[in-house]
Amino acid sequence: MALCCFPIRSYTRAARAPTEGRRVWRLPANPSVSQRILANGLPVVEMPIAGRGATTIVLALPAGARHEREEEVGVAHVLEHMAFKGSERYRTATELNRAAAYLGTELDGLATNEYVEFSCVVRSQSAMAAADLLSEVAGRPLLTEEHFHAERSVILQEIADDAEDPASRAEDRLIAALFGSHRLGKSVTGHAVDVERLTRQQALAFHERQWSPERGVLVLAGNLEDIDRPQLEDYFMRLAERPAPAPPQPLGAFQRQVEVEERDGEVVHLRLAYAVPAFDLTLGERRAAAEVYSDLLGGPAGSRLFDELREQRSLCYWIDGFLWGYDHASFLSVDCSIKAADLPEVCERIDAIVGDLAANGPTEEEVARARSYATGSAALTFESVGACADHAVELIIEYGDHDVTPARYLAALERVTRADICELASRVAPGPCVGCVGPVGATAFG
Repeated sequence: MALCCFPIRSYTRAARAPTEGRRVWRLPANPSVSQRILANGLPVVEMPIAGRGATTIVLALPAGARHEREEEVGVAHVLEHMAFKGSERYRTATELNRAAAYLGTELDGLATNEYVEFSCVVRSQSAMAAADLLSEVAGRPLLTEEHFHAERSVILQEIADDAEDPASRAEDRLIAALFGSHRLGKSVTGHAVDVERLTRQQALAFHERQWSPERGVLVLAGNLEDIDRPQLEDYFMRLAERPAPAPPQPLGAFQRQVEVEERDGEVVHLRLAYAVPAFDLTLGERRAAAEVYSDLLGGPAGSRLFDELREQRSLCYWIDGFLWGYDHASFLSVDCSIKAADLPEVCERIDAIVGDLAANGPTEEEVARARSYATGSAALTFESVGACADHAVELIIEYGDHDVTPARYLAALERVTRADICELASRVAPGPCVGCVGPVGATAFG
């Protein structure tokens, strides 16, 4: 799932004429963050952070699961796996892994609904060698038939493992309830039957269609003193210039659905998602309000959900509430694991707490406390160069926001008022979608 929101960064365009049809970025000035666009259309964001000995390099491309067609569900994840099996210079996965080990790091890959990501964190002296290695993986993968069959088998085992985890299955049930037949109604991996019918030709076609630098981003954060910028550009010009991909299929209207998977046992894994109509998370001020609201409702131990259900009523060990979304569709999720006998009371209390916030809003003290917690948590998170880079990727690719400067995000959090939270809370619609795994049936939810 796309995350609710989380810290920011910024971006400057190289002085050159845009290619026809290419988006022309209007980017905020910030002396600590530089941004440019390579000749193949790849935006590059540099975020120097003083006092660090590490450099994070993250490359993200608009090739996530949401961009798959009906007949190619699961291909984005398969392709990400295949890229690590060998490149033009490093012919095997063993060679790639050993080259990374000599740099004191490992190469990481990730397929999300929105994008595919390749990253590593190294000491700054090894940054250019790591960039060389990462650009080999993303820009010159072999993608052979042998690699396809090997990684498809690995992913089928991954899917089987997840099927044994009731918490993971509850997440699957929730997205099925929320999104139905839309691609987002299945996990990024897809189902086993989806992956089994994929072909290498489909993987190659998806690669050609979606691995476009133009809607992607390269982020470097931390100690950038050893970055050789002309050489860096040469490395990432290994990504072939391609047309910008078409936008993914839009989401349909929210409809309340209940998806339950009955399993023996005593524990119910409960996942709820309320619609939050007309709350646009592409706007930075809205994301800041969402962060504060999430912490007030279901974040730290002092939040409303945790205090009442855990501390006051002893109904659960943990409970979480957070706001998240895609494009112009936003949702409030509440997650917990509880005893089956407590399900009716838990659902009643969650609805009552969400409903009271919608009707009456929070107190000024609650807002001040949640705002302080959100700001402090974000500031501590920004101590990690990896978290800074990940946040920039999320903002740019998921929300189209190039103002990724941490100080501006912290300032936005500090500006959140009670009126902002009241306005957000009032938009939360009653009647959530339900995803549930445990010893209960769908009739338990009316």
